Amino acid sequence: MTKPHFSTIALIGPDGSGKSTVAAALMSQSVLPLKYLYMGTSVESSNHALFTSRLAHRWKVHQHKKSLQKKGAAIPKQITLHGAEHRVDKRGKIGGGLRLFRRVSEEIYRQIISWGYQCRGNVVLYDRHFLFDACPPPDDFSERRLSAHRLTDRIHFWFLKNLYPRPDIAILLDAPPQTLFARKQEIPLEHLESDRIQLRKRKSYSHNFFIVDCTKSINDIVAEINQILDDHCVKKSIA
Repeated sequence: MTKPHFSTIALIGPDGSGKSTVAAALMSQSVLPLKYLYMGTSVESSNHALFTSRLAHRWKVHQHKKSLQKKGAAIPKQITLHGAEHRVDKRGKIGGGLRLFRRVSEEIYRQIISWGYQCRGNVVLYDRHFLFDACPPPDDFSERRLSAHRLTDRIHFWFLKNLYPRPDIAILLDAPPQTLFARKQEIPLEHLESDRIQLRKRKSYSHNFFIVDCTKSINDIVAEINQILDDHCVKKSIA
Protein backbone atom coordinates (compact mmCIF):
# COMPACT_ATOMS: atom_id res chain seq x y z
CA MET A 1 0.00 0.00 0.00
CA THR A 2 1.31 3.45 -0.93
CA LYS A 3 1.59 6.28 1.56
CA PRO A 4 -1.95 7.20 2.70
CA HIS A 5 -3.43 10.61 1.91
CA PHE A 6 -5.90 10.27 4.76
CA SER A 7 -5.58 10.26 8.55
CA THR A 8 -8.92 8.98 9.82
CA ILE A 9 -11.17 6.04 8.93
CA ALA A 10 -14.56 5.55 10.57
CA LEU A 11 -16.25 2.15 10.73
CA ILE A 12 -19.96 2.77 11.10
CA GLY A 13 -23.01 0.56 10.97
CA PRO A 14 -26.11 -0.54 12.86
CA ASP A 15 -25.86 -2.81 15.89
CA GLY A 16 -24.92 -6.32 14.84
CA SER A 17 -22.84 -5.25 11.85
CA GLY A 18 -19.58 -6.29 13.56
CA LYS A 19 -17.78 -2.96 13.77
CA SER A 20 -15.57 -3.89 16.71
CA THR A 21 -14.75 -7.31 15.23
CA VAL A 22 -13.79 -5.79 11.88
CA ALA A 23 -11.77 -3.07 13.63
CA ALA A 24 -9.78 -5.68 15.56
CA ALA A 25 -9.11 -7.65 12.37
CA LEU A 26 -7.97 -4.50 10.53
CA MET A 27 -5.64 -3.62 13.38
CA SER A 28 -3.90 -6.97 13.03
CA GLN A 29 -3.91 -7.27 9.24
CA SER A 30 -3.52 -3.76 7.79
CA VAL A 31 -0.14 -2.44 6.62
CA LEU A 32 -1.18 1.06 7.71
CA PRO A 33 0.11 2.48 11.03
CA LEU A 34 -3.33 2.21 12.63
CA LYS A 35 -4.39 3.44 16.05
CA TYR A 36 -7.77 2.32 17.39
CA LEU A 37 -10.16 4.83 18.96
CA TYR A 38 -13.75 4.17 20.02
CA MET A 39 -15.86 7.18 19.00
CA GLY A 40 -19.29 6.11 20.22
CA THR A 41 -21.44 7.13 23.16
CA SER A 42 -21.11 3.91 25.17
CA VAL A 43 -18.68 4.51 28.04
CA GLU A 44 -18.62 0.74 28.61
CA SER A 45 -17.03 0.21 25.19
CA SER A 46 -14.66 3.20 25.27
CA ASN A 47 -10.91 2.70 25.35
CA HIS A 48 -10.61 6.42 26.25
CA ALA A 49 -13.15 8.42 28.25
CA LEU A 50 -13.16 11.39 30.60
CA PHE A 51 -13.34 10.74 34.34
CA THR A 52 -16.61 12.69 34.44
CA SER A 53 -18.15 10.38 31.83
CA ARG A 54 -17.12 7.27 33.75
CA LEU A 55 -18.43 8.80 36.98
CA ALA A 56 -21.76 9.62 35.31
CA HIS A 57 -21.94 6.07 34.02
CA ARG A 58 -21.38 4.62 37.51
CA TRP A 59 -24.14 6.84 38.85
CA LYS A 60 -26.54 5.58 36.16
CA VAL A 61 -25.66 1.98 37.00
CA HIS A 62 -26.28 2.71 40.70
CA GLN A 63 -29.65 4.31 39.96
CA HIS A 64 -30.61 1.42 37.69
CA LYS A 65 -29.82 -1.07 40.46
CA LYS A 66 -32.00 0.89 42.89
CA SER A 67 -34.82 0.88 40.35
CA LEU A 68 -34.59 -2.89 39.93
CA GLN A 69 -34.56 -3.39 43.71
CA LYS A 70 -37.71 -1.30 44.10
CA LYS A 71 -39.45 -3.42 41.49
CA GLY A 72 -38.28 -6.59 43.20
CA ALA A 73 -36.51 -7.66 40.00
CA ALA A 74 -33.34 -9.72 39.91
CA ILE A 75 -30.14 -7.71 39.59
CA PRO A 76 -27.82 -9.13 36.91
CA LYS A 77 -24.13 -9.63 37.68
CA GLN A 78 -23.20 -7.18 34.96
CA ILE A 79 -25.44 -4.22 34.23
CA THR A 80 -25.07 -2.65 30.81
CA LEU A 81 -26.52 0.72 29.88
CA HIS A 82 -25.64 0.46 26.20
CA GLY A 83 -28.14 2.54 24.26
CA ALA A 84 -29.33 4.44 27.35
CA GLU A 85 -28.19 7.70 25.73
CA HIS A 86 -31.01 7.34 23.22
CA ARG A 87 -33.78 7.00 25.78
CA VAL A 88 -36.10 9.91 26.44
CA ASP A 89 -34.93 11.70 29.57
CA LYS A 90 -36.86 14.05 31.81
CA ARG A 91 -34.09 16.35 32.99
CA GLY A 92 -34.77 20.00 33.64
CA LYS A 93 -32.84 22.88 32.11
CA ILE A 94 -29.89 22.50 34.51
CA GLY A 95 -29.70 18.74 33.97
CA GLY A 96 -29.96 19.19 30.21
CA GLY A 97 -27.21 21.81 30.24
CA LEU A 98 -24.90 19.56 32.28
CA ARG A 99 -25.59 16.68 29.91
CA LEU A 100 -24.73 18.88 26.92
CA PHE A 101 -21.49 20.01 28.57
CA ARG A 102 -20.51 16.42 29.38
CA ARG A 103 -21.24 15.18 25.86
CA VAL A 104 -19.37 17.97 24.10
CA SER A 105 -16.43 17.70 26.52
CA GLU A 106 -16.19 13.97 25.83
CA GLU A 107 -16.32 14.49 22.07
CA ILE A 108 -13.62 17.16 22.18
CA TYR A 109 -11.46 14.96 24.43
CA ARG A 110 -11.63 12.02 21.99
CA GLN A 111 -10.83 14.34 19.08
CA ILE A 112 -7.75 15.66 20.89
CA ILE A 113 -6.57 12.07 21.35
CA SER A 114 -7.13 11.48 17.63
CA TRP A 115 -5.11 14.57 16.71
CA GLY A 116 -2.32 13.35 18.97
CA TYR A 117 -2.19 10.02 17.13
CA GLN A 118 -2.24 11.79 13.76
CA CYS A 119 0.59 14.14 14.74
CA ARG A 120 2.74 11.06 15.36
CA GLY A 121 2.11 9.80 11.83
CA ASN A 122 -0.68 7.32 12.57
CA VAL A 123 -3.93 6.67 10.77
CA VAL A 124 -6.75 6.62 13.33
CA LEU A 125 -9.33 3.86 13.00
CA TYR A 126 -12.61 4.99 14.55
CA ASP A 127 -15.04 2.41 15.88
CA ARG A 128 -18.28 4.36 15.33
CA HIS A 129 -18.30 8.15 15.06
CA PHE A 130 -20.26 10.75 17.03
CA LEU A 131 -21.30 12.60 13.88
CA PHE A 132 -22.92 9.51 12.38
CA ASP A 133 -24.34 8.24 15.68
CA ALA A 134 -25.78 11.39 17.22
CA CYS A 135 -26.31 13.98 14.48
CA PRO A 136 -29.47 13.86 12.33
CA PRO A 137 -29.11 13.46 8.55
CA PRO A 138 -28.63 16.74 6.64
CA ASP A 139 -32.19 16.69 5.28
CA ASP A 140 -33.53 16.69 8.86
CA PHE A 141 -32.02 20.09 9.66
CA SER A 142 -35.22 22.05 9.19
CA GLU A 143 -36.91 24.22 11.82
CA ARG A 144 -39.97 21.98 11.80
CA ARG A 145 -38.06 18.75 12.38
CA LEU A 146 -35.57 20.19 14.85
CA SER A 147 -38.36 21.81 16.90
CA ALA A 148 -39.26 18.34 18.19
CA HIS A 149 -35.92 18.26 20.05
CA ARG A 150 -35.01 20.15 23.20
CA LEU A 151 -32.77 23.22 22.89
CA THR A 152 -29.66 21.49 24.27
CA ASP A 153 -30.01 18.72 21.68
CA ARG A 154 -30.31 21.28 18.87
CA ILE A 155 -27.13 22.99 20.12
CA HIS A 156 -25.40 19.63 20.19
CA PHE A 157 -26.50 18.83 16.63
CA TRP A 158 -25.22 22.22 15.42
CA PHE A 159 -21.86 21.66 17.12
CA LEU A 160 -21.39 18.25 15.50
CA LYS A 161 -22.57 19.29 12.06
CA ASN A 162 -20.64 22.57 11.83
CA LEU A 163 -17.59 22.28 14.10
CA TYR A 164 -16.73 18.65 14.71
CA PRO A 165 -14.03 17.20 12.39
CA ARG A 166 -15.32 14.70 9.86
CA PRO A 167 -13.57 11.39 9.13
CA ASP A 168 -11.61 11.31 5.88
CA ILE A 169 -13.13 7.95 5.00
CA ALA A 170 -16.35 6.40 6.34
CA ILE A 171 -17.09 2.73 5.75
CA LEU A 172 -20.64 1.57 6.41
CA LEU A 173 -20.86 -2.11 7.35
CA ASP A 174 -24.28 -3.08 6.11
CA ALA A 175 -26.49 -6.17 6.03
CA PRO A 176 -30.20 -6.99 5.70
CA PRO A 177 -32.11 -6.25 8.94
CA GLN A 178 -32.91 -9.96 9.37
CA THR A 179 -29.18 -10.75 9.51
CA LEU A 180 -28.57 -7.96 12.02
CA PHE A 181 -31.50 -9.13 14.15
CA ALA A 182 -30.10 -12.67 14.25
CA ARG A 183 -26.96 -11.20 15.82
CA LYS A 184 -28.68 -8.64 18.09
CA GLN A 185 -32.06 -10.06 19.02
CA GLU A 186 -32.48 -7.65 21.92
CA ILE A 187 -32.94 -4.81 19.40
CA PRO A 188 -36.25 -4.63 17.46
CA LEU A 189 -36.06 -5.46 13.76
CA GLU A 190 -37.67 -2.17 12.74
CA HIS A 191 -35.10 -0.22 14.77
CA LEU A 192 -32.23 -1.96 12.97
CA GLU A 193 -33.78 -1.21 9.58
CA SER A 194 -34.28 2.44 10.56
CA ASP A 195 -30.64 2.70 11.62
CA ARG A 196 -29.50 1.37 8.23
CA ILE A 197 -31.57 3.97 6.38
CA GLN A 198 -30.47 6.84 8.62
CA LEU A 199 -26.77 5.96 8.28
CA ARG A 200 -27.02 5.98 4.49
CA LYS A 201 -28.59 9.43 4.65
CA ARG A 202 -25.53 10.67 6.56
CA LYS A 203 -23.10 9.82 3.73
CA SER A 204 -22.26 13.53 3.19
CA TYR A 205 -20.70 13.62 6.68
CA SER A 206 -17.51 12.13 5.25
CA HIS A 207 -15.41 13.16 2.26
CA ASN A 208 -15.41 9.54 1.08
CA PHE A 209 -18.26 7.15 1.89
CA PHE A 210 -18.24 3.42 1.09
CA ILE A 211 -20.63 0.55 1.82
CA VAL A 212 -19.31 -2.94 2.59
CA ASP A 213 -21.47 -6.05 2.87
CA CYS A 214 -20.87 -7.44 6.37
CA THR A 215 -22.56 -10.78 5.68
CA LYS A 216 -19.30 -12.01 4.14
CA SER A 217 -16.49 -13.66 6.08
CA ILE A 218 -14.30 -11.44 8.23
CA ASN A 219 -11.30 -12.07 5.95
CA ASP A 220 -13.28 -11.01 2.87
CA ILE A 221 -14.53 -7.88 4.63
CA VAL A 222 -11.03 -6.88 5.70
CA ALA A 223 -9.67 -7.57 2.22
CA GLU A 224 -12.36 -5.37 0.65
CA ILE A 225 -11.68 -2.53 3.07
CA ASN A 226 -7.94 -2.74 2.49
CA GLN A 227 -8.60 -2.62 -1.25
CA ILE A 228 -10.75 0.49 -0.80
CA LEU A 229 -7.97 2.17 1.16
CA ASP A 230 -5.34 1.12 -1.38
CA ASP A 231 -7.43 2.35 -4.32
CA HIS A 232 -8.01 5.63 -2.52
CA CYS A 233 -4.25 6.10 -2.10
CA VAL A 234 -3.61 5.40 -5.80
CA LYS A 235 -6.36 7.76 -6.99
CA LYS A 236 -5.09 10.54 -4.76
CA SER A 237 -1.54 10.03 -6.00
CA ILE A 238 -2.66 10.23 -9.63
CA ALA A 239 -4.74 13.34 -8.90
